[in-house]
Amino acid sequence: MKKPLHQIAQITTGVYQKEGSGGEIYYLQAKHFDEHGRFRQEAPLTKSLELDKRLDKHLLIEGDILLVAKGIANRACLYKEQIGQAVASSTFFVIRLKEQSLMPDYLLWLLNTQRYQKLLQSLSKGTQVQSLSKKALSSIQIPIPSMEEQQEIIKVAQQWLIEQRFMDNLKKSKDRYYEHLLLFLANGKNRKNA
Repeated sequence: MKKPLHQIAQITTGVYQKEGSGGEIYYLQAKHFDEHGRFRQEAPLTKSLELDKRLDKHLLIEGDILLVAKGIANRACLYKEQIGQAVASSTFFVIRLKEQSLMPDYLLWLLNTQRYQKLLQSLSKGTQVQSLSKKALSSIQIPIPSMEEQQEIIKVAQQWLIEQRFMDNLKKSKDRYYEHLLLFLANGKNRKNA
């Protein structure tokens, strides 16, 4: 079964707000998430907004999906309460599920697949900066498998992500090794001494 996104989720835009030097809540931006939509622990995050009535209605809740609306990569990011009270910047659409039949982690995985990333890019418009409209996002069809199947998909996707990280780290280590070896050889050293 498939449904258009607007039937299963509420879609709002993030807020545009000028950051201050201090505040009560975080202002999440694309730089706070990696290319897989995971929160970057190392990204500097400071409470830079004062909570007021306007921002109160934009506070994120556990399971909200933030979808980058501008640029060439429309990656999806998952908000978790452990980040702290926050609002999303206007760079994002905030997708809040209305149905219990869909898991946020499943929708996050689906939106970050190559197929859906290409679809989102094809729906984006603009000459200088590509921008995805709320109307276009609302119309995309979302397959809804059973909860058991969604859980299995999430489990396999998480395993694949672990394997990708391992392979990335292995490649970086091999790159460093061969760079050092070749620099050693370039400086006239014998490989046996390497």
